[in-house]
Amino acid sequence: MRDTPGNLWLAEVWQEHRERLLRLLALRMPAALQRRLSAEDLLQETYLACGRRLEFLQAQPEVPLYVKLRRIALQTLTDQERHHLAAAKRDAMREQSPEDDASVADAWAHFADTISSPRTHLERLERQAMARRVLSRLSANDREILELRHFEELGNAECAAVLGIEPKAASIRYVRALRKFQELVYQENPYA
Repeated sequence: MRDTPGNLWLAEVWQEHRERLLRLLALRMPAALQRRLSAEDLLQETYLACGRRLEFLQAQPEVPLYVKLRRIALQTLTDQERHHLAAAKRDAMREQSPEDDASVADAWAHFADTISSPRTHLERLERQAMARRVLSRLSANDREILELRHFEELGNAECAAVLGIEPKAASIRYVRALRKFQELVYQENPYA
């Protein structure tokens, strides 16, 4: 890219949001794609895609910039999945080992660890198993808002922009999802 005012602006903005975008991509990247690309590679592809979409990034200043960058990052992830996993190349799906479905599961396991401090490894494993059972009982909307707030560390306004709802509705959705998660945890283990 040449050093145009738009590219210089993008480079500055990129540095501000780079780590959040890297966490997002590492969290959302399927294990089969991780065999072909690293999250850093995907981040670089996202930067190039942002360079081609400067008008989109600079339009609608009321939409948080991170939300726009996030959208481009997820689109880039989808494009790379299509390119690497749907192409007539060596089947990356056959390369996947059973324990590879770990990125989101690890994030939920970490969330489960914050419920209370673990005293032993066995207790931690039991809490993780309980969290997985509870999460399977939550709706997709409830899991999504909890992931946005806790794993992607989005603020309420950013969550609202991602979900296409008002900030007050995003706040209500988050509180309800968290309350439902806590209720289900209590049903699983009233002494937790």
